[in-house]
Amino acid sequence: MHGGCLLALVDAAAERLGIAAGPRRIEGRLTSSVPIETALDLVTERTAEATSLSIRQGGLTLTSGGVIALAEAPPVSSAAIDGVGRALPMSDHCLACGALNPLGLQVALNFDEAGVWTRLTPREPWRTDERLHPALAPVLLDEVSWWLGALVMKEGGLTNRLTVSLHAPDLPLGEALIAGGRFAEVTAIDKRRTFWRTESTLRSASGRLLATGSIVFRGGPEYSERQIPYFRSRTTPETFREMFPAYT
Repeated sequence: MHGGCLLALVDAAAERLGIAAGPRRIEGRLTSSVPIETALDLVTERTAEATSLSIRQGGLTLTSGGVIALAEAPPVSSAAIDGVGRALPMSDHCLACGALNPLGLQVALNFDEAGVWTRLTPREPWRTDERLHPALAPVLLDEVSWWLGALVMKEGGLTNRLTVSLHAPDLPLGEALIAGGRFAEVTAIDKRRTFWRTESTLRSASGRLLATGSIVFRGGPEYSERQIPYFRSRTTPETFREMFPAYT
């Protein structure tokens, strides 16, 4: 299951339990892969300040997270990246970048020397009750952040921790969205340089800050062995060499 989708699931469960659907911070930790066709247990704990949840299978915690209401103003962030760049490879069935997924965002990402970004007008499956579905921000920012980590590390990997702050939960209809992040804001957080923190934003085309993401990417050759051949088959040799030079 897509990491951003898991974070959206935590958010949806918290809303069912009474967290107001206003500005909020959603946090998640992915400790194991999560199957999509298996009955799972949802364990919740509610306090006055937050709702904590864990998704378990046979007593094993697969994902844990929580939702906290936000009272502070949105942070000051750098301007959005936009323009012309090199296309990153799309997949077939990913919830974010799957070109053949009828329920997916079908988002095409770009990159250049500065960072990773996309401009999109969300498709019909992501529109509900005259607004955009709240799962859009965590799914999209997780996808952007994964590529930020992979392109800085030059390795495949996975999302380890996710934090997405929804500053404007009612995402606007009828206006293009811009999601992106800068390589300059990707930082190693361990001595072995295996874990990298990425920063990303989601804005309206008019410049309004809608959401921010701070996501930990874990990379290494063990992930590249499975993922790199797939990416190589879906991009040009020139672009692939720039993305993953050690695997050309």
